[in-house]
Amino acid sequence: MIKISVIVPIYNMERYLGECLDSILCQSLSELEVIAINDGSTDDSLSILQNYESMDSRIRIINKKNAGVGAARNDGIRAAKGEFVAFMDPDDKYAGSEALQKCYEAAKKENVLIAGGRLLYLHEDGTIENEKNKDTAADLFNYKGLIEYKNYQYDYGYTKFIYQRKMLIDNNVFFPLYSRFQDPPFFVKAMITSGKFYLIDEPIYMYRQIFGKTKYSIEKTLDFLKAIIDNLRISKENNLVKLHYITANRLDHEGSFMVINNLYGDKQSELMFNLIKTTSMVDAEWLRDNGYSNMYPFVPEAFKYMLSTTGKYEKLRSNAFIMMANRIVKALRKSFNGQAD
Repeated sequence: MIKISVIVPIYNMERYLGECLDSILCQSLSELEVIAINDGSTDDSLSILQNYESMDSRIRIINKKNAGVGAARNDGIRAAKGEFVAFMDPDDKYAGSEALQKCYEAAKKENVLIAGGRLLYLHEDGTIENEKNKDTAADLFNYKGLIEYKNYQYDYGYTKFIYQRKMLIDNNVFFPLYSRFQDPPFFVKAMITSGKFYLIDEPIYMYRQIFGKTKYSIEKTLDFLKAIIDNLRISKENNLVKLHYITANRLDHEGSFMVINNLYGDKQSELMFNLIKTTSMVDAEWLRDNGYSNMYPFVPEAFKYMLSTTGKYEKLRSNAFIMMANRIVKALRKSFNGQAD
């Protein structure tokens, strides 16, 4: 019997793929399989996978045209034969050889559909940072044992958990096909479906931080806004005000950064429409009534940036020196045009 299927979507990750696969195959829980989805890689990723497949029958390769990481993970869920599934990115690895064993034993002993542990951050210089040092997770580090999601209400860290596959399939819990931020809506929906989970107070997953690898294209920005809408909606429907607050903050900070970086592209109107639509989903009064007074009124930084930029532009237009320079330029153009005639 396969206890855990580890789903690994791969797109051009030849540099780290071997280290990732080694960390899975050396797990003390031997009753596992690796569902490796080669999502149209153009480097040597497929060759590396085929080499590992020839050495270990627990590896199953799905070779397909590039369709995005969400679609690849969904293919993995459908193809998996394990009682539980885990998700691994090809540049990451497990924190130790007993990581999956501990998660599986906790899930069975506590009779839960989701179980996991802590996250470690692996920096490019080789240093390792504990999850508790991250500001976003500081208030979460005290959680351990059996936890109801309504008391947790966090949206990141899905890779440090295992999920009962039957629960995902029966409740249609899959990844939305977004190019960015597709994992928080999946994670939140899985947690709400499960209702509770078990958290081990030990590191399970090691996330490799590669700075500069993310490009904030207009497509990724629009998909990010769609995913934010998903979480704002589901948090309101399930009375999860803390999750609503966290999601609004993501729109205010990361969302604003992405929007500002795409303000002068070809899809300005579409970008502004979706930003306004997403902002309208934030229930600022609900947040204020529950103690989040700093969110009322809710105006994302992107709007503040646009307002301040417009103000600066208007000041430049009314500046006496600028006005004089404009008159000189117009006079020179008129003179030049007259000579040309």
